[in-house]
Amino acid sequence: MTTDETPTSDGGSDATDSELVVRLRQRAEELRDSAPERMNDPEDTVPEPEPEPEPEPDAEPGPETATEAEHQDADPPAEIDDHDDHDDHDDSFSGAAHGAFDDPAESELLRRWADEDHIEAVSPRRNWTPLVVLVVLVALVALIAVAFRAVGGDDAETTGDGQRGGEAEASSVLDEDIPSLEDLTADVTIPPGPAEGLSIADKGVAIVEDRFDPARREGTFAVVIENPHLDWLAQSVQVEVEFLDEQGVAVGGDTAFVEVVLPGQTVAVANHFFDAPAVPITDLAVTIDVARWRESEPFEGGFTTTDVVTEEAEFSGLRTTFVLRSTFDRPLTDVGVTVVYKGQYGQIVGGYDTFIDLVEPGVDVPVEIALLANLPVEQIISTDLYPSTGFGFIPDE
Repeated sequence: MTTDETPTSDGGSDATDSELVVRLRQRAEELRDSAPERMNDPEDTVPEPEPEPEPEPDAEPGPETATEAEHQDADPPAEIDDHDDHDDHDDSFSGAAHGAFDDPAESELLRRWADEDHIEAVSPRRNWTPLVVLVVLVALVALIAVAFRAVGGDDAETTGDGQRGGEAEASSVLDEDIPSLEDLTADVTIPPGPAEGLSIADKGVAIVEDRFDPARREGTFAVVIENPHLDWLAQSVQVEVEFLDEQGVAVGGDTAFVEVVLPGQTVAVANHFFDAPAVPITDLAVTIDVARWRESEPFEGGFTTTDVVTEEAEFSGLRTTFVLRSTFDRPLTDVGVTVVYKGQYGQIVGGYDTFIDLVEPGVDVPVEIALLANLPVEQIISTDLYPSTGFGFIPDE
């Protein structure tokens, strides 16, 4: 039995394949746009074909059945083949529309496209732009830091004989001679003063046993100072005292201060010191330094002391009480008073001082000075008091 077949060339087959590829791409674009809806649409699935019932083996084919079988065995005509080929293409395209390709590679391609579209729709891609900008900024900062370090390294390069610049400068400074006090004060202008300074009117010292430990010794000294000038005021006076033994060798010393010595005024400094030298002290070497002299007219006013009483202290030492009055026309602050004790022959045997915060003009101020040195009160023949004004009394420029 012969069958009419429509001849097909290779060129026709290639054209058909190209047309199929174009149609697949178009359909893929449509699927990409509608992927999320199609994946969730239950009606868009292809129902599985129902299996055809198998014929019973015992049944014999009738005339009509036999005729149908003969027609099935026979080859279909060419027109039917063309129609069948067209239907096959339509079925293939329909299967592509529903993701049911006979070719597994094509089906897998469409499935991946649909999955990618679904993932992009549900989880958008991250925006990496801020991170990239941050990395670029960090890199720029690092480059700038390296550049500055390189510039600093060039400035600190070795100079001269191989030493770094900073080390060379430090060495040159240390190698130079340290300037003396005279060099530092060479350009300082010191206010003029009188040809002669303050004078020492009297001085004395006494060494006694320690009141708590007889094996140890303590002492007290006093120095009376006069300002012989009636038109000069001495300011910030420092008094250096050295204790001299019988050979005139200094075996100890102390320092005292007087804030102001008015023109023509007599003041005194005194102190109590411990751990006195074991050797006898026979004299004092006194040095007076005046920080500044100021020209001034004589001041009207002064101090008076009354009701002076010196007695033995409650436990040890001496206690002197008196009343201080100021005849100046202004209130005075930080007024100092020094007591000087004299012995049987009028020699100074010690002394001490105190300060009063405020002394009003014409107001009596009771004052007490306690010297804890172990001086017997019987040895005190006279008590002299020397008040002095403080810095608050210094007139304006």
